[in-house]
Amino acid sequence: MNYFKERINKRFVIHGIRFVVFVLIIAALLFALSPIFHPKTNKDLRDSSANGILGEPAGTIDVVIVGDSESYSSFIPLQMWNDYGITSYVCGTPKQTLDYSEDFLRKAFQRQQPKLVVLETNAIFRKFSFSSALLIKADESFSIYRYHDRWKKLSLSDFSADVDNNYIENDKGYRIDGCVKSGNTSGYMKPSDEKEKIPVRNKPYLESIKKLCEENGAELMLVSTPSLKNWNCKRHNTVAELAEELGIEYVDMNTLSREVPIDWTSDTKDAGDHLNYRGAEKATAYFGKYLNSKNIFEDHRNNVAYSDWNQAYGNFLVEIEKSKLQANREV
Repeated sequence: MNYFKERINKRFVIHGIRFVVFVLIIAALLFALSPIFHPKTNKDLRDSSANGILGEPAGTIDVVIVGDSESYSSFIPLQMWNDYGITSYVCGTPKQTLDYSEDFLRKAFQRQQPKLVVLETNAIFRKFSFSSALLIKADESFSIYRYHDRWKKLSLSDFSADVDNNYIENDKGYRIDGCVKSGNTSGYMKPSDEKEKIPVRNKPYLESIKKLCEENGAELMLVSTPSLKNWNCKRHNTVAELAEELGIEYVDMNTLSREVPIDWTSDTKDAGDHLNYRGAEKATAYFGKYLNSKNIFEDHRNNVAYSDWNQAYGNFLVEIEKSKLQANREV
């Protein structure tokens, strides 16, 4: 009896060792192939608009903004540049979760030393799984998982380890949309003492983001941009309490109707989910003025080292006119 047990145990150990060796070989193979499949320019990265920050000259960005689509629909960096000479970049992506926000900040801090990091608060209520967070952390070493479909486009240059992040996004992460679709304001920001729960993983990640900012000499600020569909008093109460607990400044534009006079019949592109260009102008006008009042940012407008921002602003004005023409055609 003992003889058979020993044989079974021995076979189990052998099969276990073979399985571990097989997994290690596969992992080593994927690790070796990943640099080949990884894009050699930030323009080819997923979410290239947000990854445009990797192409910005080192040490030139004052404010980094992260968050989901609310962020890139509400903040206009080139407007803040033209008004105050503050350089900002929106690293916002669709349905961005806090694990992805943290990843963007880690990449941004490799080249930039922003004085302020802004987190658009809708991301605080987005769920994400442990596996998704793990994949984001493993992405640099095992990028073949995300970019395996690049095998069709591989060239000799891809077999080099050199990466040239030379793509600069003209609009600094903002996405222009001049479309108009009015929203129903019934029940918007109805007073309530209740609080909405946040997903269990999100508070530790927010704490981690705060720590990351502190380690890199940046202040973290929470900002809720105007949204009929995504914001309410329950969420405001939760974030206000969380901000006080963690010692983070919090600005909720949904409670500032006088300072941010959004007209929900004309300032939203999709019935109140996101702001259109007109709405973003108003939100950015308030926020830029607020940032300037902090007296921590230098006005770079007359600094020749930032002359490309003036050129970008000129290009942006052309884009705005095109957007307005397109919106008129759709109406």
